Amino acid sequence: MIELLSAISRKGRVIALAVLTATSAPILLSHPSAAAASGAESADRTAYVLLRAGSRDSTMSGSMDDLRRAQSLRARGEGLLYARYEGSSYVIRDPATLRRAQSIFEPQQAMGARQAELGSRQAALGRRQAQLGAQQARLGSKQASASPSRADALGRQQDELGRQQDELGRQQDALGRQQDALGREQDRLGRVADEALRALLADAIRSGVAQRVD
Repeated sequence: MIELLSAISRKGRVIALAVLTATSAPILLSHPSAAAASGAESADRTAYVLLRAGSRDSTMSGSMDDLRRAQSLRARGEGLLYARYEGSSYVIRDPATLRRAQSIFEPQQAMGARQAELGSRQAALGRRQAQLGAQQARLGSKQASASPSRADALGRQQDELGRQQDELGRQQDALGRQQDALGREQDRLGRVADEALRALLADAIRSGVAQRVD
């Protein structure tokens, strides 16, 4: 199972925050939308995979090859940060650095939770709209063969269902506007996180915390 928190598609790659459970399959997203696009990225781009200790949770920006590489470097469910940075690959296992890395993505994760909650509300409204549509279709079938007086009564019911549909549509529009706003904020948070992550990697490389693995 895959629990989607958030994802951002930007400049041909996918930046994603995802929770991978024990039964997870490869994740392919368009976005907003959680893990990563397949295929290797150019060597000059920064890609990363953050694996949390004792968990299948994964936060990453990169390709499925990056995810597989990070998992291959992992031992006994340890936490680690795998990164491709300025043409080289590194792995970081230092707990303090990993905590810093995790804190970088917390705002995105919180935003993703809000997006998921809105998505659930949109889905519930969609189900209600579908139910009303089915009722309208049934009434329409009855109207086709009803007597004039009965057809008038059914028409009034149709009008009421139409008003309910209009109200649900307005609610959907409002939620859609909220999703758009959250998506823009998620984009901004993604840019901030990318910059912070690159700074963290540079510090880890200078201090020798990052181990080169290519």
